[in-house]
Amino acid sequence: MAGGTSIWISSEAKTDPKAIFNLRLLYLLVAVAWGGSFYGFDTGNIGGILTLPSFKNAFGLNDVPQEEQDNRKGTIASMLAAGGAVGALLAAPTSDYFGRKWSVLFWGMVFVLGAVLQMIADYDVLLAGRFIAGMGVGASSMLTPQFLAENSPKSVRGSMTATYNLMIVTSLMLAFWVNYGVSKWNFEGVEHDNTQWRTSMGIQIIPGALLCLMIPFVPETPRWLINHGKSEKGLKNICHLRKLPADHEYVQTEYREIEAQVRQEQESYAGHNYWVVLKDVFTSRSNFQRFFLAVMLFLFHKLTGTDSLNYYAPEIFALIGVSGGSSSLLTTGIYGVVKTVTSLFYVGFLVDRVGRRLPLLVGALLQATAMLYLALYLRFAGTNTDSVGGTPAGGIVGIVWIYIYAFGWSFGHSVACYVVAAEIFPTRIRSFCMSICFFINWIVDYGITRATPNMITNMGWGVFLLYAMLTYLGVVFIFFCLPEMKGRSIESMDNLFERPLWLMWRHAYPTEEEKVRSDVRENIVADKLGHDNDEDGRKDRVEHVETA
Repeated sequence: MAGGTSIWISSEAKTDPKAIFNLRLLYLLVAVAWGGSFYGFDTGNIGGILTLPSFKNAFGLNDVPQEEQDNRKGTIASMLAAGGAVGALLAAPTSDYFGRKWSVLFWGMVFVLGAVLQMIADYDVLLAGRFIAGMGVGASSMLTPQFLAENSPKSVRGSMTATYNLMIVTSLMLAFWVNYGVSKWNFEGVEHDNTQWRTSMGIQIIPGALLCLMIPFVPETPRWLINHGKSEKGLKNICHLRKLPADHEYVQTEYREIEAQVRQEQESYAGHNYWVVLKDVFTSRSNFQRFFLAVMLFLFHKLTGTDSLNYYAPEIFALIGVSGGSSSLLTTGIYGVVKTVTSLFYVGFLVDRVGRRLPLLVGALLQATAMLYLALYLRFAGTNTDSVGGTPAGGIVGIVWIYIYAFGWSFGHSVACYVVAAEIFPTRIRSFCMSICFFINWIVDYGITRATPNMITNMGWGVFLLYAMLTYLGVVFIFFCLPEMKGRSIESMDNLFERPLWLMWRHAYPTEEEKVRSDVRENIVADKLGHDNDEDGRKDRVEHVETA
């Protein structure tokens, strides 16, 4: 990004001023994207840690009935999601009233506190730590995409926002491999040594500390400043981030679009309190359609079954015949590598060149088909948890399909809902709408995570069939209702969502005129015409004088 070139090289980015891809933007991206590591490490850690003998010994998971063991595992894993739901709700008022920047810092500190508490070998303290860390994760899951989207040039907005998800899957992969590494520790009394599970658990403190150290040097988002009556400071921050003067056409277009949207919002309902925001969301057809679309994307995102795989991947691999212990953790580690490599491809190439819509449709179809195979295989072949002769042929195919699932997830549901939610809402209602979306995200996450051990024990193959059918249903919804956001400015979404939601497939891809808010585009054209007329008038006067 530094040095005047863009690492994404989308068609829109090629025509942008080179100055906007600079070290200031890169620093902001790195500092804020650490928030994705909160989710990745905390999610990836716990599934493997629950299988470690030292953890089972420290938290009383040995020698208890299967039902009690399922309940304890479900409670430990799902406590993060419970905290995430609360954090997502609380993030909205802190973001709106104290600013995006200081909210990111505050919730980063909350996450670090929760991560430290999880290092204590006490069951109740562990649950409290996971809930507190979950609040930081839930808040950051809303704040990080929002912060990145509001500061990004529109030509690379998808890539920058999706970096949050890249950090999730990268940290998820690292957590899987750390778990595999500590599972290979083999010395006398390892099951009584807390160092094994604490090494896996403690790794998440590192990104939390880095975020807290770097965020104070990041500027506040111009959109929040302008929306709160600080237009001069907002323009200054645009110039700072883009490294362009205030009178540059690129800066003026971005600034005037933000100003026009804020002015329209204030004309509808003056103020920023949540009663005004609720009116804005539910009485405006355009805003309500955006809200409904984002909520549905998050629901289908969760109903693909990804949380069951993330939290309980070692146990799911064991169902299809992968032997337990280190072997299932190794297979899980490769699963994490597939996710990370695919996410790199998505962020580096797909999201701002191909877009959000087509990769999501293809990825969701792959996920649904993978879940369908697992359901049919377990239905007709049965579980293979006691397999001693190696993984059966059908189980090996199942492993491949799980990796295909990871491939589809990483350029589909993994990213799309985060990116779309961060870019479709007007500034005044963005925090509120994203907060509700992420609250739903975490509540569903909590339910799935808490229930998965019991569901696998009681439903077996039916769990995977349910996920497959719901994911196929999501593909139908996405095809008809999700337009392409690539290349559009955030403010131009006002024009897009004046159309009926179920007809979006007819207007999925924008023309050049639709990429800029209509009223601002008309004003810019008028200004140019006026400038050209002035130039022509000056030329006529000069020619007249010269003739005389």
